Order: sequence, then structure tokens, then C-alpha cells
Amino acid sequence: MIEHIKMKFSKRTMILITLLFIALLSIFVVSRIVTAPAFNAATIESLDEKKATVMRLAVTAAASSTAISLIPGDAAMPIANQIAELTSYFIVILGAILLEKMLIPVVGYVSFTYIIPFACVLGIFNLYIKKDVVKNLAIKLALFGIILFVAIPVSIKVSDLIYDSYQSSIEQTIETATQSKDYIEEKKKDISAEDQNLIEKIGDSLSNFTSRIGNDISAMVKKGEDTLAAFLDAIAVLIITSCVIPIVVIIIFAWIIKILFSFDSNGVSTIFRKRLGKWQTK
Repeated sequence: MIEHIKMKFSKRTMILITLLFIALLSIFVVSRIVTAPAFNAATIESLDEKKATVMRLAVTAAASSTAISLIPGDAAMPIANQIAELTSYFIVILGAILLEKMLIPVVGYVSFTYIIPFACVLGIFNLYIKKDVVKNLAIKLALFGIILFVAIPVSIKVSDLIYDSYQSSIEQTIETATQSKDYIEEKKKDISAEDQNLIEKIGDSLSNFTSRIGNDISAMVKKGEDTLAAFLDAIAVLIITSCVIPIVVIIIFAWIIKILFSFDSNGVSTIFRKRLGKWQTK
């Protein structure tokens, strides 16, 4: 009997020491490692590259909108206004990228400084009350901390896999928009130069001049339409890869967490109330 008690006590002591060691290791070692810039360098670099691409698109869109708005006549103004309004989408995408960048060290810090150590404390508490519901809660909290830690990096990695497939098309959008802007500006200069000699053009020459100007304006408007379409395509890709995919991945992780946490919370409350009642009676 005494030997059995000693063995039981020794086993409980070893588990207690192990849980304390895990909690302290999580707080003072793992937490510092996962929040160090070097640990998340690759993920942050990927997000910075996306941010730089979005900034380039925003700047190119602003320049294109300005160039298109200078096309003679009112035919191109709706296109210029539509491109200018794309700024709000770029801001949303930048916000999503910056949020992901800020969450990377935060989730690691919260998981290994608070959640996992608290799970270890519950495990130690369970050594003395021997309730399965507390034990299950400790295990699920530990799993929750780990899942929370990997959710953001995994969502970014999945979005990167899709983004890499369309990165060339985004670069092509920037190149197309720049070429269209240069084309419009060049044609605008040609029209201005010819317009200065308008007085010298009479009769049929004036008719040919007007026709040529009309064709040039139509070509510039077509370039503006192509630029708008390219920007819309690039924004669709960025919204999916930077906003939709990370949210979908996090929802999947949340669904997994919900399954893991499908326990009777009333049982935990009952145990703590009974334990508190015994302490108050003593």
C-alpha cells in the first residue's frame, strides 16, 4: 500500500515537474524564438514584396488616371474616374497585408506566453482533482494555442502559392498601364503640336486633320479601357490572395478549433463551484 502511494506520488510529481518545465520553456524560450524577427523573416519578406507590388500598382493607377483625364473631350473622363476610385481597393489590400504582418508575432506571443502555460496549469490542477473535463480542457487549450500559432503563417503560405501563379500577370498589368500612359502622353503632345498649326490648315487639310485627331483620341480612349481592365484583373487577384484565401484558411482552422472545443463547459463550471465551496467550508 505504501509502495503504491509512493509510486503514485512519484508519478504525479514527475508529471507536475514536466508541466512546469513546459510552461516555463514556453514562456521564456519558445515565446522569444517565435517572436524574433529572424524566425518570421521569410514570411515577412513575402508580405513586404506583396506590399511593394500593391504600392506600385497604386502609383501606376494614379499616373494612368491623370494621363487619361488629359485626353481631349469627355469620352475618357469616366475611365479616369473609375481608375482613380480603385484607390480604395488598394487601401483595403494594403490593410490586409499589414494586419497579417502584425499578427505573425502577436499570435506566437499569445500562444506560448499565455495559452499553453495556462493549459499546463490546468494539467497540474487536474493532478489533484482528477476530473476528465479539466484534463480535456487542458489538452484542447494546448492544441488551440498551437493551431492559433500556425493559422496565420499557413494562410499566408497558401495565398503565396496562388499569388506566385499570377505574379507575372500583375507585373504585366503594371507594364501595360505604364505603356498606355506613355502612349497617351505622347499622343497628347502630338495633338497639341498639331493643334498649334491649326490655323494653317484649311479646306480638305483641315478635314483630314480633324479626322486624324479623332482617330488618335479614340485610340487613347481604347488604351484607357485596356488599362482599366488590367487593373481590375490585378485587383481581383490581390483581393483573393491577400484577403479571401487567408480568411478561408482561418475559418477552416476555426472550424477545427470548434470541433476540438465541443465539450460540456457546464461541467467545468460545476467542478470549480464545488471546489470553491469546499475551500470556503474549510
